[in-house]
Amino acid sequence: YNGMIDKRPKVIARCTDAADVIAAVNYARDNKLLLAIRGGGHNGPGLGSCDGGLVIDLSQMRSVRVDPASSTVRVDPGCTAADLDHATYAFGLA
Repeated sequence: YNGMIDKRPKVIARCTDAADVIAAVNYARDNKLLLAIRGGGHNGPGLGSCDGGLVIDLSQMRSVRVDPASSTVRVDPGCTAADLDHATYAFGLA
């Protein structure tokens, strides 16, 4: 929450997978709507919202996949730093 930001989107798409994101982007394009992306964390300047447009809310897409053999991590766009730390700590990657 940021009291200095008061934006009111027309539509919010709460996506759970890539197909939802594709559908939301296509909807925004087809309807000539301004598009904003909300990830999992905070956005102080308010860039994760817009007035009168469509917000793609990715906060439900929070999967973290760790490959300890290659020390790599794949992170969904709705993850927070806490999600990442929780998944990687056991492998010494946090």
